[in-house]
Amino acid sequence: KTEHNIIDFGAYVVMFPQLIRDDLHNSIMASVSGTVFMTLMQFSNYLAPLAFGPAFALWVAATMAHLALIVWFTVRFFRPFKLHEVFPTYFICYVGIVVASVTSPVFGMQALGQAIFWFGFACYAALLVLVTYRYAKHEVPEGARPLFCIYTAPMSLCLAGYLTTATAPSLAFTLILEVAAQILYIIVLTQLPKLLRLPFFPSYAAFTFPFVITAIALQKFLTLLSASGFAVPSILSLLLAGETIVACVMVGYALLRYLHFLFGSLPPFRQTASVPSSLPNS
Repeated sequence: KTEHNIIDFGAYVVMFPQLIRDDLHNSIMASVSGTVFMTLMQFSNYLAPLAFGPAFALWVAATMAHLALIVWFTVRFFRPFKLHEVFPTYFICYVGIVVASVTSPVFGMQALGQAIFWFGFACYAALLVLVTYRYAKHEVPEGARPLFCIYTAPMSLCLAGYLTTATAPSLAFTLILEVAAQILYIIVLTQLPKLLRLPFFPSYAAFTFPFVITAIALQKFLTLLSASGFAVPSILSLLLAGETIVACVMVGYALLRYLHFLFGSLPPFRQTASVPSSLPNS
């Protein structure tokens, strides 16, 4: 086996993109690659006011590419299936496609966005059981432990996708999603102190989007409550402010740790931890 270093890999991807294809044999890196298409979907929304045609083409291409990733990932990592290779990053691959739902209204594609939401939500329901069962049965390598923060993202992303595409969103269904999202958020917060004590790993990226989308989903939920004629309790407004602050702090913290790793006093290829031998290595 060729043993890689997790931090080495993160630096290699930046400086030697040609290595990406080989390292996609690692289930963590392969599933995380979905963030590329999620980012392109979001970028297309910012591009649309300036160049609608190219923006729509980019959105369609990113959505199709993410769907292709789901198909490829399923064939590659579920045949044969190995439970110890399952990580919360699987949510990114299968549920991350719901970003297409969140970004669909800009292009008048709400109907497609709603179908994508239900697909992503179904995937999430199955993966929540699978990933939780994996955590119960197998120990998580140190370098992958920050990935636990991803737990707080999929339910909130599904909620945001549902509220963005549903023509008449069900308040009861929305409430169930939001309560579940907040429970998962609290669970992640209870683990955050010990996760922050870990040495730097590229998996620190899990400290960013999950906290951001949780705050965004709560904001959308409170907007729905207000639009439905309910007075939003001040405690919920304070909760939103708190989650927004947490999201900003976590994104800033992750950014500083990445900058310190890339440009600080640490050697650029410091050995910190090896990729778990249970994962496929290139």
